[in-house]
Amino acid sequence: MNKRIQYVFDQMQAGSVSLIFSGTAAVKSADQTLPFQVNKNFFYLTGLTRPNQVLALIKGNKNDVVLFAEQRSKDKEKWDGILPSFDVLKTLTGIQNVFKTETLEDTLSDWFSNQRTSIYGELKMLYVDLSLKDRRVSSDVLFVNTFKTLYPDVQLLNSAHTFKVMRTLKDEAEIKHIKAAIDITKDAIDTLMESLPNMLDEHQLHALFKYEIDKKGAKEAFDTICASGKHAVILHYVENNDQIKSNDLVLFDLGASLNEYNADISRTLPASGVFSDRQKALYQLVLDVEEAIIEWVKPGITFKAFKEKGRDLLAEKALAIGLIKDEKDIINYYYHGLGHHLGLDVHDPCDYDMVLTPGMVITVEPGLYVAEENIGIRIEDDILITKTGCENLSSHIPKQIDEIEAIMRKKLR
Repeated sequence: MNKRIQYVFDQMQAGSVSLIFSGTAAVKSADQTLPFQVNKNFFYLTGLTRPNQVLALIKGNKNDVVLFAEQRSKDKEKWDGILPSFDVLKTLTGIQNVFKTETLEDTLSDWFSNQRTSIYGELKMLYVDLSLKDRRVSSDVLFVNTFKTLYPDVQLLNSAHTFKVMRTLKDEAEIKHIKAAIDITKDAIDTLMESLPNMLDEHQLHALFKYEIDKKGAKEAFDTICASGKHAVILHYVENNDQIKSNDLVLFDLGASLNEYNADISRTLPASGVFSDRQKALYQLVLDVEEAIIEWVKPGITFKAFKEKGRDLLAEKALAIGLIKDEKDIINYYYHGLGHHLGLDVHDPCDYDMVLTPGMVITVEPGLYVAEENIGIRIEDDILITKTGCENLSSHIPKQIDEIEAIMRKKLR
């Protein structure tokens, strides 16, 4: 049994079953579905990425692990491609009990009835993850609505916290995957940096980023932001459809996703290849704060203190250059958090009550958004908390002013 599954067992009460659903493809329209995205908790425990699978953990008189999966069918495979056989699934996961998905309801009926008490004892509790925001399309919630009717005497428990704690700390394999996603993102940013002076509008930049990561087998980790000029003060501007003016700054917030792990990087570049004096002053302010935070971060710091440190440093420096007259006014120019956990999800689930601990991967992303000057600046790196401080996993992506200008100037020649 792998360590992650054993950890879940350790958190479960005796006489319980935990179900983890891989999910189903959401309907797009008519007979079309959106691209399938596996439930990350299911992937975390199994390494599998197919829809319509369910992992069951039974903690009773003995512990059992069961995988419910779609069975191969010649007719289905003509339409949807080859499915892995149950023998292949056993090899991939190490789970030896693999049943057909359509047997899930009957199997649960056996487990929660008196018919199987001789095997597992009496099972009185069911764990499911009830944390998804859109509960209407959550496989867990949809299943539970039916389950409560059939088994009113079974206690329902939320397994969300177990996964938050588990996934907050990354192991070496996870860090390797995150680094690989960052490296692909870095190469794409290099291309964007070289190409920007010759680009006419934002959607060309977005298309170029998608092309650069796609040819390396990656996909977008989230909706890419390519925001020029006035659009850069909108935190989640994703239209990416306006023309770029020669004196604009262009804010990129983007990342590649590879092997289900994500990068999340922000860089702000001058469309002309050269920062104006004003742009340079504001950019350097944000960069100084970002670098100071990365130097300061270490184990033992609370996430609250981490966020407050970024806000206070930005306010102090904005006050010094006359952008604000009172430190509390920084809210008008900086209106988001300093960072978040990163991993299988871009905003990875985590236990925010935990202090920063070795093995955490978080983003550091201070910004300034000066709407009256059509300037938005954000600089974001992905860092790993270590025993003595942190390691900037994206330090090889250019962000110094002279470095950026030199790269863009070389391409302009």
